[in-house]
Amino acid sequence: MKIIAISDQHGNLNQIKDSCNVLVIAGDLSPLCYQQDYDAVLNLSDNEFIQWMIALYTYHTIIVHCNHDLSCTYSSFKDDTYNLIKRHDMCDKIHYLCFDSVIIDGKKFYCNPNSDSHSLLAFSNQHNQNYEFDDDTNILITHQPPRFGDVRFVRRFNKEFGYVDLLNDILRSNISLNICSHIHTGDHETTHVILNNGKSAIIKNVSILDEDYRVAYEPVIIEI
Repeated sequence: MKIIAISDQHGNLNQIKDSCNVLVIAGDLSPLCYQQDYDAVLNLSDNEFIQWMIALYTYHTIIVHCNHDLSCTYSSFKDDTYNLIKRHDMCDKIHYLCFDSVIIDGKKFYCNPNSDSHSLLAFSNQHNQNYEFDDDTNILITHQPPRFGDVRFVRRFNKEFGYVDLLNDILRSNISLNICSHIHTGDHETTHVILNNGKSAIIKNVSILDEDYRVAYEPVIIEI
């Protein structure tokens, strides 16, 4: 399975030329200028974002919303997003995940959007924050990075944002891959962690922007 993963777009619909089985968009899709504007975010999804996804060379796309996607905290957002996807006849190809999962080619992708963010942002400290996921998860998508290696550091400020509870949950799991983001300039190299069961799992930061919100990194390609 070939996975292409990106995150922290903040409205940047960058071109992805490679084909893949699954494209993972791991959060912070919304432009900062109207991240709280419900109608504007839905209009962007309808007129630009979904159109962009349709044009990509991928069989499946997984969408995750995270701390800067404030509109997604409205109770009606998931249904409205599903209705947009349905209207574009893309329900079999575009999957919106929020504390839930989808199975693609025998692999279970699970999303937990929580992050250690400012309390006014989505899925952050004002919520019942945890990093749990299903026991049979193969590929874990989290906005928050675990406290392991250099994916946790904001390089510009040498400040740590990795979360110990997430790392401990990963170590107890059977996952093969953790796709994370949130820390724009965290290490983008492949990081391996040995789980308690003795198997190796990959942790990969897939942010595309730097700390000044400029596109700085290429989409990540992962073969599993």
